[in-house]
Amino acid sequence: MRYAAAICLLAGVMSAQETRSMLFGRVLDPQGAAVPGSSVLVVNAETGLRQSIKTNDTGYYEANLLMPGSYEVITEKEGFKKLVRRGITLPVSSRLEIDLPLQVGGTSETISVTAEAPLLETNAVSSGRVIDNKSLMELPVMGNSAMLLVKLAPGIQTGGTNNYLALHSNAGGSDYSVGGNIGGNSWTLDGSPNMGPGRRTAYLPYTDAVSEFKVETNNFDAGIGQSSGAAITMISKSGSNSFHGTATWQHWQQRWQGTPFFVKQNYFRRIAAADAAGNTALANSIRATDKQPTGRSNNWGLSGGGPVVIPKLYNGRNRLFWFFTYNAFKDVKTEDPSTFNRTVPTLKMREGDFSDLLNITNNPSRYAVHDPITITRDPARANNFIRTPFPGNVVPKSRFANPAYDAVTKLYPVPNVAQPVTIDPTLNYLASQTPYNWDYKAFSNRVDYSVNDKFRVFGRWSYNNFGPEDRGDWAYETARGLNVNGLVRNNKGGNIDMVYTQSATTLWNINVGINQFREGSIQPKAREFKPSDIGLPAYLDQKAGALAMLPQISINGFSGNGPSGFSTWTRTRQFTAKVEGTFIRGKHSIRTAFDNRNHFRTGGGGGNTSGNFNFNQNYVRRNDDGFTPATDLGLSHAAFILGIPSSGSVQTNDTYATYSPYYGSFVQDTIRLSGKLTLSLGLRMEYERGATERYNRMIGNFDPNYVPPFAAAAKAAYARNPIPELPASQFNPIGGNTYVGVNGAPRNLFKNELMWLPRVGIAYQVNSKTVVRGGFGTFFDTLNVMN
Repeated sequence: MRYAAAICLLAGVMSAQETRSMLFGRVLDPQGAAVPGSSVLVVNAETGLRQSIKTNDTGYYEANLLMPGSYEVITEKEGFKKLVRRGITLPVSSRLEIDLPLQVGGTSETISVTAEAPLLETNAVSSGRVIDNKSLMELPVMGNSAMLLVKLAPGIQTGGTNNYLALHSNAGGSDYSVGGNIGGNSWTLDGSPNMGPGRRTAYLPYTDAVSEFKVETNNFDAGIGQSSGAAITMISKSGSNSFHGTATWQHWQQRWQGTPFFVKQNYFRRIAAADAAGNTALANSIRATDKQPTGRSNNWGLSGGGPVVIPKLYNGRNRLFWFFTYNAFKDVKTEDPSTFNRTVPTLKMREGDFSDLLNITNNPSRYAVHDPITITRDPARANNFIRTPFPGNVVPKSRFANPAYDAVTKLYPVPNVAQPVTIDPTLNYLASQTPYNWDYKAFSNRVDYSVNDKFRVFGRWSYNNFGPEDRGDWAYETARGLNVNGLVRNNKGGNIDMVYTQSATTLWNINVGINQFREGSIQPKAREFKPSDIGLPAYLDQKAGALAMLPQISINGFSGNGPSGFSTWTRTRQFTAKVEGTFIRGKHSIRTAFDNRNHFRTGGGGGNTSGNFNFNQNYVRRNDDGFTPATDLGLSHAAFILGIPSSGSVQTNDTYATYSPYYGSFVQDTIRLSGKLTLSLGLRMEYERGATERYNRMIGNFDPNYVPPFAAAAKAAYARNPIPELPASQFNPIGGNTYVGVNGAPRNLFKNELMWLPRVGIAYQVNSKTVVRGGFGTFFDTLNVMN
């Protein structure tokens, strides 16, 4: 939970959950008195969409849920001249006050005023920054990811460096916080949550697909919920009465960059080695090649929209509009230079010969390999043991006992960096052509339809897919594809939004959305293997079944070769629905809403299904406890030859299908106490239900009285050989974790939570250039199965 209070002198916003905006003000006569019953017509200059309003008894009008864009306001009243106010630019999620002063005369006379809307929001009670369409279109953005511009907002803190983040990088694209990183952020697209797993955004829109967005760091509106961090509200582009579109292309070449140091060093060392060996042809061949491999990146996009027009059949101008975007990128390049340097077993090590390690000048005794079957009690320390070193630091061929040794060793490339025998043989392989290849495509589409002046609706859908990512495959010379991470991310989402103007003082909005994010890895090379293919017992094949793959074998001190486990898909889904009403009563603008969100997460299974075996120095060093200094490098490979792992495991992971619902409701009253002073009072209720699993497979609380099925057998076994400190009659193996929803236990993993969130905000306009804002609010973060 977070409490927030602030006083600021910044332009504010309307509501982080709402991407649309509001025009409001008063119609006044020449003496400044209210003109009730005036007709006010708000017209979108780009689409022609209209909203008709009547002023109330205080002369107040309010046009709500307006799309960002250019507007004109027209007002008429018998006895006064018609007033047309043009040039009003309405940003995303904003409240602009436009007062309309009338002059006495006939309605046949028209006064036209063209002026920009005020830059200062005089009655909003929050702070943030708008990234408008001009900025989105003109600012250079890495990877064309609009979300990266969030980091430009005042008060936003970001971790790490501004590295290259493409449109699939939703982890880096979500890496920012506010207020000391207390809780997670809230992402909204066209009024619906845009949430992915682990408090990340799900969809990172292409810059040309976004109309505008706003970043809020403080907001005391009761419409803000299920978050205690920053609120990022985006609105997608919509069509207008004119056809318009964009086409973009970005290109990058790796050889335009400077050659990394180690790549350049290895290049000249190879030439020198060839010359020293008298192989002039090889030296000249190397000189004829570029110092670094080729690489390129292409990022392109198309967007377009306009009215739906079917010649001679239908003309959708002022009524029906479309907007469509396509963007993609494809990278074929090499990895970052920081990943090039790898450590692999030397050719002598592969034959069991570790004698070169005894030539290392820095304490060579650390590299002495000891025979694990020669263990005897240490004469100097009665409770410890010692071993005898192998003669010459060579493991005889007769002692090669690991059945997987030959198959696994062939997967390691041979060293390609020459090193003197007096130093540690680390970083002896330069994987300068490790691939780093990306493939991504995305589509989005939006349709807006104005049924009439009272009812309008829009629908949006988007789809994007990334991968499989070809990255990290450093052993490409021996087993191309073995180390590829194979990352895949895709997202599908959409929403429908309806606005109904019941009267000049009553407005209804319904928004329904769905969003699915899927993440996992595809590693076909590793799945070509099963344990018996590298010499391990066939029962491991049977245990793994359809999830068989190359077992994970880790040799400490050397670069890991092979995947960490069998990857499966993780899917998160969010279904949302919101009904909101706006009611204007005198000086009060009252908003109330009900919000329902259903969170789902499925996945599981996989892991180290074919085994995970680790080799280190533990059983081939001199002492059982490491009393004599030893190192993993060399010793761990000797343990691998001898077939003596320090640890091993085989995983059996169940799948899961979890669910948690959320219910929210709020009421917000914005009171115009005077032309300069606005008070906002709000109360939000949030109710989160604890997570459940479809088949009750979640492990729940510890039950000290639980009797496990092995209790009787354990008691009998202990009774046959008890220890003096604990009589058999007192040995009682009870207690254990229970499953939720089983044997009368509740189905919820954690308890339901009812939360009340009061909000108070105030804004006072000191003069035309200064507004003082303050507020207090209580904010609760969310605990649901998506995070």
